[in-house]
Amino acid sequence: MKFFLSLFLIATNVLFSVEVKLKDLAKIQGLRDNQLTGFGIVTGLANSGDTKNAITNESLKNYLKNQGLSTVGNNSPNMKNIASVMIIVNIPTYAKSGDRLDVTVASIGDAKSLEGGVLLQSPLKAANGDIIAVASGILSFGGKDLKMYNNLARTNPKTVGMIQGGAIVEKELSPLYVTKLENPDAPDEPKFNRVSVILNDQDFANLDQINESIRSTFTSDGVTTNVTSPIEIQVLIPEAISPVKILARLENITIEPQSKARVVVNERTGTIVMGSNVTVEEVAISKQGISVVISSGSGRRFYEENPEKVENVLMVKQATKVEDLVKALNKIGASTKDVIAILEGLRKSGALHAEVIVQ
Repeated sequence: MKFFLSLFLIATNVLFSVEVKLKDLAKIQGLRDNQLTGFGIVTGLANSGDTKNAITNESLKNYLKNQGLSTVGNNSPNMKNIASVMIIVNIPTYAKSGDRLDVTVASIGDAKSLEGGVLLQSPLKAANGDIIAVASGILSFGGKDLKMYNNLARTNPKTVGMIQGGAIVEKELSPLYVTKLENPDAPDEPKFNRVSVILNDQDFANLDQINESIRSTFTSDGVTTNVTSPIEIQVLIPEAISPVKILARLENITIEPQSKARVVVNERTGTIVMGSNVTVEEVAISKQGISVVISSGSGRRFYEENPEKVENVLMVKQATKVEDLVKALNKIGASTKDVIAILEGLRKSGALHAEVIVQ
């Protein structure tokens, strides 16, 4: 059975340029997510917990001991009802004390399922060892999700769950997105606040556009810029002006971005995403009964020389858009793997002028 390729085209019309806001192309340095991790115990499992995990047994004893309880003799709990887990939380730098964050919980033992379990209160630490938040709550797994993989229907595993709003922030982080610049040797010189704009993707054309747009927008405010790397622009704001007001205007600056020629293929779902600026040069490809001829002429000579060996012949003119190539491959019944192999071959031969990313 063949799975035909689903084509999604992201095209930029060369006649009508698209204006994009700066906040969709770049970010402010210092405003970012941080990761918190922790170890915890999930209880309330219906005999689906850990069976051979010494860490679980020891952890539960320590937990109960901290609660003023001890486990001896017949008072020992049923270990199959608990499981050891790792906890992961993403926290933004601007999160305040008392804010709630979503939690991801994953089993680290041999538990069959965490469904129906409750996470006991667990500390969450940053990379420097500071306790930033605590997590607890009932695990959820969403609805039953069937996925097709190698013609087999599989359900999502129940050893990884979520707790919506399960973490509470106890310690605030400091979002250092504004840096004060002062010269102690020249106290009478103007003082500035520095903000760094970081591009999401490296592109010198976009970098130059953004730099010039910032300069022209804030000329009357005394704001200056300095390009410090292929993806970074430092913006110097006079101390007398609020950085927030400048940033509010800055993130809404619009430019006409230059997109890279790129083809993204998801082999599992059979989806391909590409831009309209992807082109193909003259080349011929044959793969397991599928032959592709891309030339500046009609390609008739290929028919005459190989009439008995070719099952499916596809002819595409030189410098065509890869969109036409994929559509034609779909028409002759090429599978997802066929299209991926052909695109990879085109790229390696130098005939496809684009970056091919296979996921």
